[in-house]
Amino acid sequence: MNRCRTTFLLVTGCVLGQATRAGAQRPDTAAVPTIGSKVGKAPRSGGFVPLYIEPRTGQLWLELPAAGTRFLLCASLATGLGSNPVGLDRGESGNCFVARTQPAGGRQLLILENWGFRSGSGNHPDHVRSVEESFAPSTVASLPVVAEDPGRALVDATDLVLRDWRDVPRALTDAGDGAYAFVKDRSYVYGPATKAFTRNTELEAALTFEAKDRPGPIVSRLAPDGRSFTVRQRITLAELPDAGYRPRELDPRMSFFGIEFKDYAQPVNRPLIRRWIARHRLERADPANPQSPIRKPITFYVDRGIPEPLRTATLEGARFWVDAFDRAGLKGGFRAELMPEGADPLDLRYNVIQWQNRNEIGWSIGGGLIDPRTGEVIKGAARMDSHRGRTSWNVAAALTGAANASDTHFVLGRVRQVTAHEVGHTLGMAHNYIASTYDRGSVMDYPAPRVRVDEDGRIDLSEAYALGPGVFDILAVRWGYGIFPPEHERDSLDTIVREGIAKGLLFLSDDDARPASASDPRANLWDDGAGPEEFLERQMAVRRAAMRRFGLGNLQPGEPVATLQERFARVYFFHRFAVNALARAIGGVEYHHALAGDGQQATRIVPPARQRTAVAQLLAALAPAELAIPDTVLTLLGPRPFGYEPNSEQFGSRTGAVFDELGAAGSLAQMVLDPMLQRERLARVVQQAARNRSALTLAELFRSIERKVWDAPADPAPRDAAIRRGVQRALAGSLIRLAADSAAAPDVRAMAEATLERLGGTAASRGAAERGTPEARAHWHALARQIERWREEREVPVPPALPAPPGDPFGDGYE
Repeated sequence: MNRCRTTFLLVTGCVLGQATRAGAQRPDTAAVPTIGSKVGKAPRSGGFVPLYIEPRTGQLWLELPAAGTRFLLCASLATGLGSNPVGLDRGESGNCFVARTQPAGGRQLLILENWGFRSGSGNHPDHVRSVEESFAPSTVASLPVVAEDPGRALVDATDLVLRDWRDVPRALTDAGDGAYAFVKDRSYVYGPATKAFTRNTELEAALTFEAKDRPGPIVSRLAPDGRSFTVRQRITLAELPDAGYRPRELDPRMSFFGIEFKDYAQPVNRPLIRRWIARHRLERADPANPQSPIRKPITFYVDRGIPEPLRTATLEGARFWVDAFDRAGLKGGFRAELMPEGADPLDLRYNVIQWQNRNEIGWSIGGGLIDPRTGEVIKGAARMDSHRGRTSWNVAAALTGAANASDTHFVLGRVRQVTAHEVGHTLGMAHNYIASTYDRGSVMDYPAPRVRVDEDGRIDLSEAYALGPGVFDILAVRWGYGIFPPEHERDSLDTIVREGIAKGLLFLSDDDARPASASDPRANLWDDGAGPEEFLERQMAVRRAAMRRFGLGNLQPGEPVATLQERFARVYFFHRFAVNALARAIGGVEYHHALAGDGQQATRIVPPARQRTAVAQLLAALAPAELAIPDTVLTLLGPRPFGYEPNSEQFGSRTGAVFDELGAAGSLAQMVLDPMLQRERLARVVQQAARNRSALTLAELFRSIERKVWDAPADPAPRDAAIRRGVQRALAGSLIRLAADSAAAPDVRAMAEATLERLGGTAASRGAAERGTPEARAHWHALARQIERWREEREVPVPPALPAPPGDPFGDGYE
């Protein structure tokens, strides 16, 4: 779960031997009113935990068993700030705990059990107690008992809900948006959404936060008065599932995440940490009969607030999983429907797909509530970003023109795909970033749209997105949700995994793809194809075709011409993810999360010839012809009109309101150089060369970059010469920062130093030469001085490139 992100409510903790053990009884029960006399005419919301809201004071009262009880407690946000960078979103999941109430002298203490450390089932009570007493629970609230009936206690839970469980001020501080503090006297229990259902009770409060000093810029843009804002927080009290669910052990070769805990009952030859996957409960009417119908299908309900035709596309995307479950031999195991009229999405009985609005484009997120004892998913919730369809339309308009983009095939295809992806997370499935190498093997990959150039040079979007689940999705459903007799389960699951391996259906996830230092060129975000070489070639061909045709036709009638800049950014940086993918071949290592005895080779170095090809292909992307912008485009990129504020989708500029072509070229050049000169990647080059005489060496790599960037003959065209100067400045700065990086390997820093010494000498001689233009001589003189200042004074330059519009979280757009 991600970039697209996975948010399940998880917790760790230990088994508590007597969780519902009663505390001391009140000696002065006669002084406590009955519940009926206390609540008076306050309306009662009956359900899992009955509740009352006192109309005059706004106090929240909960009716609990007098001896204490246990439940699942989860905190989330009901409403949001509306900012993707801050991340305080409507429906955002927070923490979830197994909680118990314990009477203690006129109060009920709310205690969060510690399930991260336990003694496995069936062990001696003394061993259970030894673990229980070794790790602390958390007592988080004291709820005064305000009334009693036989066996029942009415407690004041107002302070429980008027508490910032999400830590909103920290989210704002982390986003650089100033210091805010919770203001209790402007916060209150929100009655309309505080209600009890059969299996859960929802407690909602409006929490107000105030700036300690000056208001933050993000809050100021979004709230009517940036000095304060109010969001609603929700606390869910949910019924704990019964013991009928059987946990399933996690297998690192399959795409399920889940819970982990330390089990101190494990024998010494077994790992202390145990891992169980997250999944919904799925049972057959007759567990012994594999042809028996599914007793209760997993059903998701689509928010009726999603506008058409996006709502229908959302429903169709969710139904990808109907196909996956049916083809996995679990026919009828999954359903997707529109939310019933009048149904409340807060009701625990409904898995939901909800609409989420923000001020700017952002992530869609799949998550939900999970039992931290077992990994069972109790409620799935997918939150769909409302900008997704609009962003897809802008991508299509940038590539093929606004008139062609009115065909919604591309837009609705993307909505279907991302819905299937987020619902997959709610089913317990992680990202599978290698699935693109076996032809759209999983909706849990981050897919680039399949865009091609046809024989007539036109861009073809007809096969942009898949129309159903991938082969790995079906395999994952078989493994995660297959129903087997307990005595045959382990062998059946291993057989499924081995079948997938034999067919090349591999799994690599977030840690394998997200870090800049990742080594396997097959695992990438926003890619499409069997290998990164072919993918970059195709993306650059599409980019060239789109740039040639780019113009007024990429706007709708009446749109300001200057807004073409945002649309052009999608074209100019179209190949950025393909560049990142191919750079991973340099010093690359392909690997599998193999288990002993499964026959997989754990690691395999990318062949040296392929690494050299990747270097040459990446350096070709730095040619001035690839970085330049056509004159026909530049004449259209004017200043912003009155009333149109700058936004994150624009290029940076050092030329004021006028479009900065050289700045854009420098941004793109830095995008190519940075992944090639990534420190861990270069350390792997050193290591591979130490063991293989034919391997790409660090000296060879640096020399290749030097010849292409530094030693290239002077460009006759002034614009090409100016673009190349920007690439050379980027290279010099990158090498200095690499040499200064204390976390880089010693051999890497040494080679960067040696290369800088050579480049500095070349720059000095060219700066002093009489031939060449004044701009070129000044350029080489400045570079020589920069390198000299590093060598003599250890001065590290800031990156000269302007920041580019962000590429995540969408891949085929900028958000």
